[in-house]
Amino acid sequence: MRAEALGKLVDKPVKDTYGRYVGFVVGFSVDTSGELKSVGVDQGNGDFTEYPSQRIVSTSEGFVLIPAWRVESDALGKEIDGVKRRAKALQDLAREGEIPRTLFEEMMSKYSDEASKIQGSYKSLAESIAVRIGELEGQGETLNRFLVDIKVQFRAGEIDEAAFKVAAESCQAMLRRNSQEIEDLSKMLKTATEPLSQQERREDKQQQKQVAQAPVQKAAQATAE
Repeated sequence: MRAEALGKLVDKPVKDTYGRYVGFVVGFSVDTSGELKSVGVDQGNGDFTEYPSQRIVSTSEGFVLIPAWRVESDALGKEIDGVKRRAKALQDLAREGEIPRTLFEEMMSKYSDEASKIQGSYKSLAESIAVRIGELEGQGETLNRFLVDIKVQFRAGEIDEAAFKVAAESCQAMLRRNSQEIEDLSKMLKTATEPLSQQERREDKQQQKQVAQAPVQKAAQATAE
């Protein structure tokens, strides 16, 4: 999004992907080419937060804030997929006798180190996801207590039906949003905990074994010829 189009978007509301209100836009930061770098958001409680452009999506109604854990997970997924593709291509080349075994081992060691670093990043992501799940579960307990409290007040005749319905619907909407995020976080936690399945690891070991045998087999064929 170019700088000239951003001015019209000041004061637009910002919600997260689950429909929760985050605040409203107070300004933008752009790079030297005029492309959006970040969005400044007034959260409505006196707090100001600057979000990178990777976490902001513009819609006709305003802006949607993508959770940090989803952005990080997507980035790590692309990284691990890239390493896996290169490692497989290297294994195929070695199996066909296209590269020396010593070079294969050197490059495979490099890819293995890169995969280990990504695995470490997944571990950190898993820890932050677990913290977020705990926060949402705590909020859910608080909301359920409040919901029970207003039900009691309504049955006791202390609040009218209109006030009860507004409060109950608001609580239930928040519980649904929290529940949806917990569900998404739980799925992401499984991915972050084990980004490479046991089956993939077994296949990698089998491919490495075949590659290690390939130079010997090729030499034997050449001798026979």
